[in-house]
Amino acid sequence: MTLFTRFLERLRKEGRSLLKSYRGSYNIKTKIDLEDPKASYQEWFREHLKCTFTEEDILAYARKFDTLFNFICSKVDLFPEQHILEVGSGIGGLYALLPHKENYKGIELDAEAVEFANRYFKTDRFKLMALEEMEESEKFDLILAIEVLEHLYSPIDAIKKIYRLLNKDGVFCGTSPYPYKKNILVEDTHLFVLHPLNWKRLFENCGFGEVEIYPMSFFPLLWRIDKRLNVRLPFYVQPFKHFGTTSLIIARK
Repeated sequence: MTLFTRFLERLRKEGRSLLKSYRGSYNIKTKIDLEDPKASYQEWFREHLKCTFTEEDILAYARKFDTLFNFICSKVDLFPEQHILEVGSGIGGLYALLPHKENYKGIELDAEAVEFANRYFKTDRFKLMALEEMEESEKFDLILAIEVLEHLYSPIDAIKKIYRLLNKDGVFCGTSPYPYKKNILVEDTHLFVLHPLNWKRLFENCGFGEVEIYPMSFFPLLWRIDKRLNVRLPFYVQPFKHFGTTSLIIARK
């Protein structure tokens, strides 16, 4: 099947549902309980991301983030003995893409997502835990946080915590949406949608020696058809509401 015929087939099967899911995801109203952040994210994936907790959700994540993951791999070394922490591990979509999983740990605030990820991947590597609860005696070579930083109610404390959790030559790798108005309004839990230069300054002020920022934008919907259509544009754009525009932050200790 050619890429064009696959495009037509997926449009025929789910074109309306794709557009409906995107409309439903805009202007989400959920306020964070600062005393108990976990309470704010229960059933988050089911209610806000329309997750069905099936294999299709994992495959959809792989299509959406394959381009981003490959770009990360071009900048950050991955190796078998590497100890990896993922903050906001969700249903395990990024875990599925990792080539080495032996020393992986994922922490997530949505209990349903944690249960599904452990069951689907037949593991116990996913934990219902906030970043603040991590024991600092546990060290990692790589910490990942994809579209998480903007949700943190105290980003400076979180970055300092990440710094302390990293080994001597450890690397942080995460993304956060560019501060266009739509990225601020899309969810009440977007507390700190900062300019990339602000993120760079925060990471540097928290002790990181080298901080790189990579702009990236993606066309909406196309990743649902085929991952090869999810081309990275190396700049920030805001042509319409659902165009994905984010910053990749790579901070080395």
